[in-house]
Amino acid sequence: MRAEVEKLIRAILDEADCIDDLIDAMREQREAMQARDTEAVNSLMDETRDISFEVQTLENIRADVAKKLAAGLACEPNVSSLASMMESEEREEFNRAADKLSQSVFLLKSEIMILNGLIDQNERYTSMLLSEWRRLNGDTISQSGSADFRG
Repeated sequence: MRAEVEKLIRAILDEADCIDDLIDAMREQREAMQARDTEAVNSLMDETRDISFEVQTLENIRADVAKKLAAGLACEPNVSSLASMMESEEREEFNRAADKLSQSVFLLKSEIMILNGLIDQNERYTSMLLSEWRRLNGDTISQSGSADFRG
């Protein structure tokens, strides 16, 4: 197998593995939220931020390697174009790596949708609680946060 193709496959798998680490951290964060473990949530937020930066770095590396390989093969830097220029053994391994990355991205999108749903749900719940608190306290504090001295 050509070294350039191996380098691209390795870059793809590194990115997929890092995305999988991000998914794991997000799931742990969700579990910590359910357990109301604030310390763990904060720690995992830091971890997910760090992993996200690492994913971005690996994505840039993968894109650069793909562009260089595509330039050398005189094709476009996308999966189908690159695969069409590869030998059979290279193509099989490359396609497996690309499928793994696609699957990892799909799972990450699913986790993000779940997290966004939880955030929206929390926002609505908090709004309802705040509204009820204001009602019970006679709305002594206005929406702007200043005291309401009306009779």
